[in-house]
Amino acid sequence: MTSPLAYLRYGLILLPAAADIFLQQLDDYGEYMVYILLFLAITVLSRFLSSSVYRRVAVLVEVSLSLWLCHMYGFMMVFLSLSALCVYLPLLERTGRLWLAAGHLVMLNIAISDYDATLLVTANLLFLFLAATFNHIHELNLKQWNHIQLYDELKKLHFQQDEAGRQLLQFAHQIESAAQTEERNRISRQLHDDIGHRLIRVKMMMEAALHIVPQDSVRGMEMLHQIRDQLEESMEQMRKAVKQMNPIRRISDDYSLDRLLEEASRETGIETKLTLQGMPYPLYPSHQVLLYKNAREAITNAIRHGQAKRVEISLHYGDQEVHMEVSNDGTVQEPAAGSAITDPDLQGIGISGMLERTKVLGGTLTVQKSVPFTVTTRLPVYQKREIM
Repeated sequence: MTSPLAYLRYGLILLPAAADIFLQQLDDYGEYMVYILLFLAITVLSRFLSSSVYRRVAVLVEVSLSLWLCHMYGFMMVFLSLSALCVYLPLLERTGRLWLAAGHLVMLNIAISDYDATLLVTANLLFLFLAATFNHIHELNLKQWNHIQLYDELKKLHFQQDEAGRQLLQFAHQIESAAQTEERNRISRQLHDDIGHRLIRVKMMMEAALHIVPQDSVRGMEMLHQIRDQLEESMEQMRKAVKQMNPIRRISDDYSLDRLLEEASRETGIETKLTLQGMPYPLYPSHQVLLYKNAREAITNAIRHGQAKRVEISLHYGDQEVHMEVSNDGTVQEPAAGSAITDPDLQGIGISGMLERTKVLGGTLTVQKSVPFTVTTRLPVYQKREIM
């Protein structure tokens, strides 16, 4: 692809050469055309030279021929000499360009020393202007080329990073699969070696009990109690094994108020309800654990000491705090209605433990004695604000 500087260079050769034919009365137009075509041939052929040494030699020949043409055919040939700037400015380093341009300018002034002062000044100004312009264009081309190379390098690194990420993800899947396989094998061995053998033993004990109970009821009942204990241990080990097979649960699952109320309703038969107010947002794990423990303690107190039949949890999400109210329809002897508990030495039905936990996170605990008996936990929250 031909660069813009190449088109400019050919323009600086052809246009002044053609104009000079009409501006001057030449003695021999044929000889003039031969020199112009020779100069043009050198400029074209120099583009196809692969070696930088040969290209520099071609530049020196071109500059020398252009200076001789300036001396022989007048001012218009100065443009031919200036066209050489398009070649050696990109070809050399900054210091080399400076020295060669200075030498070129000196030789040009020597070649046109017989011109009048106006043409001399014009030629020097043209040289300096075009040298600065071509040098600036060259610097811009270098920056563009550097940016292209940097972009290509970044693109290559990006592809390498993507490939490394894919390999890492694949490796992680392989490790996860291997870990799951190893865990399944371990659990299967546990089920076979421990629980399986225990169940076989229970079966044998059941068969023995079937024979003993009709003859010795006391001994038979002892064996049945042993069988029950064996089954309880087997069930507990089975639950542990199943829990290990489940994916790791988040803290929000382990300390879920929904699950707490569901378990309380299933185990005790009381009526439960959960109410959310405000726009829910993620809580710190410490806040979530504290609310869960306080709610569990309040529910336990309501059932054990207040004979409650209904428990309700109301969770309020505010801008500055989150507070939870655990209310029940039971009766419990506690501090005065609506009073905030501040005495750390207060004992009885776990209130002091709830108070200590709440104080650690900078919150407050309030107990209302009147029906519905309500325990309120207030915790400050710190939400991230968007920066406009």
